[in-house]
Amino acid sequence: MSDQPPPGPRSKRATRQTLRARRDALTPDERVTASAAIAHAVNALLDERLVAGQVLAVYAAKGTEVDATAIAEHAARRGIETVYPRVVDGERTLTFHAAPPAELATSRFGILEPRADVPPVALERIAAFVIPGLAFDLDGGRIGWGHGYYDATLAKAPGALRIGLAFACQLVDHVPHDPHDIPMNLIITEVATHSVA
Repeated sequence: MSDQPPPGPRSKRATRQTLRARRDALTPDERVTASAAIAHAVNALLDERLVAGQVLAVYAAKGTEVDATAIAEHAARRGIETVYPRVVDGERTLTFHAAPPAELATSRFGILEPRADVPPVALERIAAFVIPGLAFDLDGGRIGWGHGYYDATLAKAPGALRIGLAFACQLVDHVPHDPHDIPMNLIITEVATHSVA
């Protein structure tokens, strides 16, 4: 893990910039290999924690994020329903929809998400969330893109398992956090699975 910028009003922004640059510096081959190792670890965890008929929230990777495709495919093979997030204008909480990856469409944030006409799945049905981020610490702290959608959503799904996905280079000693930030239960990298006490 590495040093963090000093605490202060800009610390989250500085952390985002630093960690995004670090993630972007990985070669495509490094990201593919690491994403496969992360997916293997997540899939083993899901085999222990989820059963057929439960719902798993995944995401379609944006840019250099950890690729979660193999996780969604593994879950589907086991009869676990996979749902993807959608940003709704004027709402802080994400909605989640069951949609095949091939039917996801690019949103205004440049992410792939379900179309508006796909019915949403109730948040209380989601057993686990697989969540991307720019930086994580071993206390479960997470920094995303700064819009706060995941924090607002996870606050309304307190019983769900929260799994943060990151490359090892995205782990830092301390993530700046605000009172409304929701910590992860687990952080999985290509090197290790970190359980948060």
